[in-house]
Amino acid sequence: MAAAAGPGPEELILLEKLLGLKKGNKYSAREERKIPVLQTNNGPSLTGLTTIATHLVKQAKKEQLLGSTAEEKAIVQQWLEYRVTQIAGHTNKEDIRIILKDLNLYLEDKVYLARNNFTLADILMYYGLHHIIEKRGLREVRVLENLNTMIYETNGQTLPKCEEVMHGDLNEVLKRLQAANHRILRLQQREQEERELQTDTLMTGEKQRLAHWEVFMKDQHSKRGEVDEEHRKAMERLKEQYAEMEKDLAKYSF
Repeated sequence: MAAAAGPGPEELILLEKLLGLKKGNKYSAREERKIPVLQTNNGPSLTGLTTIATHLVKQAKKEQLLGSTAEEKAIVQQWLEYRVTQIAGHTNKEDIRIILKDLNLYLEDKVYLARNNFTLADILMYYGLHHIIEKRGLREVRVLENLNTMIYETNGQTLPKCEEVMHGDLNEVLKRLQAANHRILRLQQREQEERELQTDTLMTGEKQRLAHWEVFMKDQHSKRGEVDEEHRKAMERLKEQYAEMEKDLAKYSF
């Protein structure tokens, strides 16, 4: 399983704009996996997507994005770790398929990752997933309905400060999802038409088979009558010959 490049500074720059923070933070990437590093003015640098993202949320005084209760905070932290270790760490198509399927199943009875509350986990998961979903095949996308809903709702929760920056990209994603849904409907219609055509073909074949069988049985019945008639005539000839033989034998009897 190959390791994918991790989340770079680009996601953090988008998050800054989403949170309404002023520009000024300097980012760099460490190692081949592009682990983001924030160069702070006061104190040591911060390393890692979730660490820096949490710092930015607190800097913007939007701590509600980290969870409102102890349980919700734990759920958010869990999904932030999942975002880094799972979403950014796999390129194998089968692994990605399993991850998307598991996420879709988890969201079956939820709007967001932390149940019904929009959090930082949804934002970072959105950044990591939307380009992956765009690349999936139509048959796979149509079964990710719950995940698509979460992404759609996350888009709806975009903060005003970020709308101007992300408006074009998000609209493009929605257009692609709508186009994908349209193609899925067309595909389902074609599949239904193919099934109906196959059913009609099978029914026609069955009718033809029955018709051929009926002709065959009639032909066999006719041939059986002919055979019976030939047998009757042969028996009559044998009787006549037997009678002639008896007459001949009677001439020589004493």
